[in-house]
Amino acid sequence: MNIIANEIGSEETLLFLTVGDDKEAGLFLLAGPVEAVENLGPRVAELLGGKGAGKRGRFQGKATKMSQRGEVQALLQEFISRRSPEA
Repeated sequence: MNIIANEIGSEETLLFLTVGDDKEAGLFLLAGPVEAVENLGPRVAELLGGKGAGKRGRFQGKATKMSQRGEVQALLQEFISRRSPEA
């Protein structure tokens, strides 16, 4: 997942990547602007029933509730809409 984030470039773009089936445990990565990742990373881990840690604009961890990805997506969309000048 880090390779993908590196290729896309996450300094200005907020990325949420996961690996795993909805009914199984999996891995997640939140990458982007440092302030956003520091704010959202622990909340993403909590929603996914997981644990994680982060530094320098990356927060990654293990999740037990991959079926909650939709809730994470809603959280991230809300965050972006509050930050976006066009919204």
